[in-house]
Amino acid sequence: MRAALGLLFLASCTTEDTVERAEPLAPLPAPAPVATDRFRDAETCAQCHLAGEGTPVLHDAAGRNISPSLLWRSSLMGLAARDPYYLAVFSEEIAADPDNADAIAGVCTRCHAPAGHEEAGGALTFDDLVSGTSPAAVLGRGGVTCTLCHQIAAQGLGDETSFTGGFDVGYQRRIFGRYPDPNINPMQLIVNYTPEGGSHIAQSELCGSCHTVVVRTAGGPVVEQATFLEWRSSSFVAQGKACQACHVPVVDEAGVAIAAPITTFSSSSSRVRTPVGRHTFVGGNSYVLSLIADAIEWSGAGVSRDEVLASAARDEAHLREAAELAVVDTRREGSVAVITIKVTNLTGHKLPTGYPSRRMWLHVTASAGGSIVFESGGDDRFATQPHRDEVSAADEVQAWESELVDDRGQPTHRALDARRYGKDNRILPAGFAPASPSDRTRTAPVGVDGDATFVAGSDTVTYRLIGVPAGATIAVELLYQAIRPSTIDAIDRGNTPAGTRFVDLARARPVTPVVMATASATIP
Repeated sequence: MRAALGLLFLASCTTEDTVERAEPLAPLPAPAPVATDRFRDAETCAQCHLAGEGTPVLHDAAGRNISPSLLWRSSLMGLAARDPYYLAVFSEEIAADPDNADAIAGVCTRCHAPAGHEEAGGALTFDDLVSGTSPAAVLGRGGVTCTLCHQIAAQGLGDETSFTGGFDVGYQRRIFGRYPDPNINPMQLIVNYTPEGGSHIAQSELCGSCHTVVVRTAGGPVVEQATFLEWRSSSFVAQGKACQACHVPVVDEAGVAIAAPITTFSSSSSRVRTPVGRHTFVGGNSYVLSLIADAIEWSGAGVSRDEVLASAARDEAHLREAAELAVVDTRREGSVAVITIKVTNLTGHKLPTGYPSRRMWLHVTASAGGSIVFESGGDDRFATQPHRDEVSAADEVQAWESELVDDRGQPTHRALDARRYGKDNRILPAGFAPASPSDRTRTAPVGVDGDATFVAGSDTVTYRLIGVPAGATIAVELLYQAIRPSTIDAIDRGNTPAGTRFVDLARARPVTPVVMATASATIP
C-alpha cells in the first residue's frame, strides 16, 4: 500500500540516518459530469440552482447572490475531499497500518466523500479519491455533495446506527427539501429525481450522522468528534435552534429573513419561497480554506481563488460571533494585580468543537509606561498546557482544546492511533446536560476537576500578577487556531505525498491565529 500511495524513501548522504521527504501529491482531477442510478454531479444541480446577476431569483433583498450551488462549492463541505489537511491525515493513517488500508478508507471516505463511498459500496480507496476516473471517484471528489445530502432519508437519523456516516441513501431517487409542495416536473424532467418535502433537512439529526464520529481502534472505540451530541446536550434544543440555524442560515447578512425564488427553471422562477437557507456552511475552517485558495490549481476544484477566499472570510466572521470575552474584575491584593476574565460560549456545542486539532486560548498583556510588563499566550508554539483556573506566570497559558493520546499517553493527531482524550476542557455549551449515560461519557470534559468556574456556557480564569503597577493597561485577545503548529510538524514527519503537499502549503502560509474577541481594562 505504501507503493500505491507513492511513498518515496531515499537514503541520505549525510552522516545521520535521515529520510528524504516524499514528493508532493500530484494535482487532483477537475470535476467532471457523472450520472449513476443514484447520484449526479453538483454541476448538474447548478443548471437550475445557480443564478446569474440582475435577477430576483436566488438573491436576497439586498441583491446578494444566495444560490446554493455558488455558496456550497467554495465551502469546506463542497471541498471536503480536496482538503489537503484531510488528505494528509488520511494518507498517514494508511501508511501507519497498510494491512488495514481498505477499512481505513471506509472510515475516512464515508463523510468526506460520501457519494463516492456509497457508489463504490464502501470500497472507495485513497488512490481512487486522488486520481481515479470511475464514477465513484468523480463523485467522491465532489465532497459532501447535493444529491447525497438531499437524498438522505429521515429514518434512523439521531440514532446510534446513523452516526459515523451511517445515514441511509436509497435507490428511489427522492430529493428532500424544506418545502412540502415542490414543483415535481422540472426535476423529474431534467435529472430524473422526484422532489419531496422533508422537514429533516432542516434538523440537526441530519448533520449528526457525520458530526458524530466514533472510530474503532486497537484499544476500543474512540470519539473523534461529537458535535451533534454536544448540541443535543445544550439549551439550543429547547430553544428550537438546529445546526442549520447558524450554518445554513435562513436570514441574510443583515439578519433579514430571506424570501426569493429558488430555481432558474422558467416555470418556477417567479415562485417566491421562504425560508431559504444560505448554503455557506460556515465553521472554524478559514485557515484550511485559505490553503486551498493558495493551491487552487492543484485542488482541481473548478472554483476561483477569490470565491474560496470569500468563503474563508465568512468563516472568520463566524468565529467572531462564537464567543463573548469580558474582563469581569480587576483589583489589587497587596502587591498582586488580580484580573478575572470570562469567556462565554455563544454556540450550541463545545467551543471549539469538531476535529481535535483546534484550540482557543487567551493572549493577555499588561503594559505600563509604554512597555509590556507581562505577557501570556503571545507565542502560538506553547506546549500542551494543563487546564488552568489561575495563571501567575508568563509561561502559563489558558488554552481550551481537546487532545487525543496514544497507548503510551503521548499526544497524537491520528484518531486511529488514539486510545482516549488526555485533555478536553473545551468550553461547554449553555445548558449542558447530557440526557443519557452514553452521551455523558462521550462528551464529558477531561482535566477540569476542581475548577468551580468551569460551568455550562462559560469559563472564568483569574490572573494573579506580581510586579504589575497600578494604572497598567490590560489587553486580552481570545485567539483560535484550526491546526496546532505541532500537528503540522508531526505530519511532516509522517512522510507521505499528501503530507508533503499539505506541509508545503502550511509552511508557505503559517497558521496565524484568528482573533475571535478582545477586551481591555485598567489595573486599579
